[in-house]
Amino acid sequence: MPITKILAICGYMHILVLTRSTLHHGFGGFQRQCTDLCEGFVKMGHKVTVLTTAHPDGEEKLEGAGYVIHFLHPSKPKRLSRGWFKQTRKMVADIHSETPIDVIHSNEFAGFGITPWARKNNIPIALLCHGSLRSELLSFLASADRRPRYWHWLVLTPLHLIRRYFLWEIPMRRAVSRIILVTPTIEADFRAFCKGKVQVIENGITLPEKPTKNIAGPTLKLLCTGRADRQKGFQMAIKAMGKLPDLDLHLDIVGSGDYLPEMKRLVERMGLGNRVTFRGRVDDDELYSLYSSADIYLIPTLRYEGLPLALLESMAHGIPTISSNIGGNSDVITHEKDGLFVKPGDLDELVAAISLLEKNPDLRNSLGKEARKTTERRFDKERMVRDTELVLRQITSP
Repeated sequence: MPITKILAICGYMHILVLTRSTLHHGFGGFQRQCTDLCEGFVKMGHKVTVLTTAHPDGEEKLEGAGYVIHFLHPSKPKRLSRGWFKQTRKMVADIHSETPIDVIHSNEFAGFGITPWARKNNIPIALLCHGSLRSELLSFLASADRRPRYWHWLVLTPLHLIRRYFLWEIPMRRAVSRIILVTPTIEADFRAFCKGKVQVIENGITLPEKPTKNIAGPTLKLLCTGRADRQKGFQMAIKAMGKLPDLDLHLDIVGSGDYLPEMKRLVERMGLGNRVTFRGRVDDDELYSLYSSADIYLIPTLRYEGLPLALLESMAHGIPTISSNIGGNSDVITHEKDGLFVKPGDLDELVAAISLLEKNPDLRNSLGKEARKTTERRFDKERMVRDTELVLRQITSP
């Protein structure tokens, strides 16, 4: 028996992680979850190697936190492509010849290009899924801009999603040994070609000590955090601020991304420069401070979310949250108990919810306390790492 198999039986595994992006590519829950898992695997005594798309600054290899990240070229940051899949096949073979791989953890469909190689070498793959074709299609159609000049997207986007489903998703479902879902919302969507493979492992976070809220001032502080792209809906929060000129509110937006310049232009057009602050990407201490001073957290997502870490973090800090009733969010929040739901893309509902909480501090306090209890009960990071590691161990067992 090969020495690596003996080590795997004894507890050690060489885990290959494939992902389209890491925290080096941007600030978001998708990237942080991947980092948390990698760091957790290392702490449990495993060797971890990560393959991802090109680094924004051209780096090819970085080491830190006990594992190595390879940024493969030619590729574009955060974009899976034929060229990147081809490079993964070559790199994986080289890595395996040096230190044999025991198991592969594919974040979404990043592992698509190496499924034939893995099957040939009898190496199991665990596929981590944050969404499904049905959920993405439904959320896109619900939030799509229906003005005539955007009608082509009403055709092209569904075609792209369907093409991806048949070219990537179905072959991956067939090829992998286990499918891990971050939320039970999408479990029914994975019945085809997945019998006996599906397991739900909800996202987890590092629970902060029960936060002491900063003394509230006259201005009510609203907070959005995460990747700045259109589907996150931060522009809805900005527009809501414009609809509430008589309330003493201030909105902080944390994060970076391609949509940030457009949001800044929106703030300028609406004359909200003194009521909206863009914080960019911040360190953990500053983020903790922003959570501690926030009175209301907004997650006005327009399209499907798996299980956003930003939502869990806000709830863990005891902040009353207003969230779009979409995707994994609906598995976390119980409306009017530990948060409030609004319809995705409905500005009037968002404005009404903010106004309700602004006028009712007792409701804010009640929602925040219950939110903290929910995260304590269900969403611990150590549990997420432990359960995922157990899945990887199970599929490597002889």
